[in-house]
Amino acid sequence: MRVIETTKGEIIKGRDAYPYEIKNEKIHIKLPFYVDLKRLTDILKQRGYFVANDPEEMDSQGWGKWYDAEGYYPYWIYEEDHCHYFAFPPEDYKLVPEPGAAPKYIPVLGTKAVEEFFHWLPVLKEAILKDEPARLRE
Repeated sequence: MRVIETTKGEIIKGRDAYPYEIKNEKIHIKLPFYVDLKRLTDILKQRGYFVANDPEEMDSQGWGKWYDAEGYYPYWIYEEDHCHYFAFPPEDYKLVPEPGAAPKYIPVLGTKAVEEFFHWLPVLKEAILKDEPARLRE
């Protein structure tokens, strides 16, 4: 699989396509399913991850390997426009020359980020919401 470094597009693997966009310094990947946030929280805690939110009172969940008192974790599931998204910081950057200034590092979806996504995809699928609420099917 060859990765093209862009800020918007699709990750395609076999029959599956995952639209993505890089915004606010994170990669946001649209999932073709809904995640049961309580189930995801339980799975993450069982595997030793720290989580940001109480699953009973949330519409998103963040997690990471290390505890953060302010809840700033690298990985997030959130809902937007009746879809669930997986967001995380990019691992790959492209150096862009700036005339008369220092070059800029621009985040891109590269090989490392794709590997990170496919590392987490089985965990996210393990937490698929079985009975989607009617509002999510719209």
